[in-house]
Amino acid sequence: MTDFKSESYTNLLESHTRLNNYIKISTVSVDYLYNSKEDNKELSNLINSLILNSGERWTPRVIKEPKKQLELIKNDLTKSAIVWVYSAFDIFFKQVQGILSEHFIIKDDKSLNEDDKQHKILELYKKLNWDNKEIKTYLPILKFYESIRHCTAHNMGKPSLKLIELSKSNDFKEAITNWKTKFPKKKISAPPIIKDNIITLKPHHTIIYSETCIRIAKDLNLKMFNKLGLEYFIDKTIQKHLLSNNKLTDPKCQNLTRYLVYHLKKEINISITPYENIFKYYNEEQIEDYKKRYSSIKNNS
Repeated sequence: MTDFKSESYTNLLESHTRLNNYIKISTVSVDYLYNSKEDNKELSNLINSLILNSGERWTPRVIKEPKKQLELIKNDLTKSAIVWVYSAFDIFFKQVQGILSEHFIIKDDKSLNEDDKQHKILELYKKLNWDNKEIKTYLPILKFYESIRHCTAHNMGKPSLKLIELSKSNDFKEAITNWKTKFPKKKISAPPIIKDNIITLKPHHTIIYSETCIRIAKDLNLKMFNKLGLEYFIDKTIQKHLLSNNKLTDPKCQNLTRYLVYHLKKEINISITPYENIFKYYNEEQIEDYKKRYSSIKNNS
């Protein structure tokens, strides 16, 4: 069932798409403004005019060295997007971890850094006896960008000693070298420059970070399905759209079979054919009860 997409994974993919739009539109907007005036004074006046006419409760201000400020803004936009990616992947991982938690013992390890996602992922794979070969090469990149996020959130955007060490590590350099691009003859772009008190980022770095998360999440998503099985997700769909609700979710289909198959496909991209196979995990009495409930709710709505 390689097409399966859990709700958590779908949300992460949607976040990745919005991130692409956010970072690309923001970047070209700043560049457009940067190139709109050659003279600094004219550029400053233009920015003041735009601020005044923005519809916000802002008063004009003199922007000294506007071109320099716009360059800094591009870097700051990238940092904000790094925080975005971190949050999106953190939510995804915690949701998956919660779903799978009944299959392993959760230990309250106070020595474990809450922000060390690489360690948490490897621990999850170990507990469930999963092979990590599909994600191992991406983990140093994940750890590197998460460190940039921590520096942005907790160190005023300045590099920590840990980030500097990560940027120089062989694991990180090898991961960048071995990154498989979507186009065989192309290589991944150079990583952010980390030196002294400056983290120099390019807007595309946020997309690389997000793509790293997507590749790890894709493996987690598939392994979760294989672990839980089709029956688990059919049962969750029945619970959500039939048993825990006194109102049917649109569209109201001709019969229960079509109704459940529709929501499985729409919500988690699971296709079942023939439709009747959706009930192969249930006995005749259960099936009859489900069908009666569906008819009752449908007729009363």
